[in-house]
Amino acid sequence: MARSERRELCELMTTLGPDAPTLCEGWTAHHLAAHLHIRESDPLATVGVVMPFLKITDKRMHKLMTEMSFDDLVELVAKGPTGLSPFRIPVVDAKANSAEFFVHHEDLRRGGPYPVGPRVLPPQTDEILWNTAVGMAGFRLRKAKVGIILQRVRDGRVSDEQALVATGRTPVTVTGEPGELLLWLFGRESAAQVQLTGPANGLARVRSISLAI
Repeated sequence: MARSERRELCELMTTLGPDAPTLCEGWTAHHLAAHLHIRESDPLATVGVVMPFLKITDKRMHKLMTEMSFDDLVELVAKGPTGLSPFRIPVVDAKANSAEFFVHHEDLRRGGPYPVGPRVLPPQTDEILWNTAVGMAGFRLRKAKVGIILQRVRDGRVSDEQALVATGRTPVTVTGEPGELLLWLFGRESAAQVQLTGPANGLARVRSISLAI
């Protein structure tokens, strides 16, 4: 999945060009390409991703965008990490990049002025996204301090698959396809096609937390 999402995202960046908007506020496709490259191949900038208050990543992204053309930068992303990057290890690539590239692929697909719906994904990709969403939901939603259930949608229909990702009173159910649930958990609330149901106070708590990444 990580490899296919990387390939398709790079193809889309090339098609849309450096100035294409994304769902990441203030970022174009050029910013996105710079982010993806330094995340994998620039250890110092990676520290900045974890500790954004240092402003290291922003500076190194700006330097990279100034020194390198957009097309060359996209080509670097397509080739994958360089040097001794741990992302070159297949298992690390799969674990760390599947969700990352999927979300950024959707950032670019849905960043324009016109509505863009979800892609039709292979079953194995859908399963990876479901497992990833379930695995990260408890941590991402911990500040809500309410019960939260993820309700899976398959082929446009609500299935009987659920995951209890947080326990507590006033439970809230978040319903959507796995990819949409993941986008929501990554803070793309405006674009993710999910439905939240439950008591008003529970909904208010969930909607009050910041999920932005």
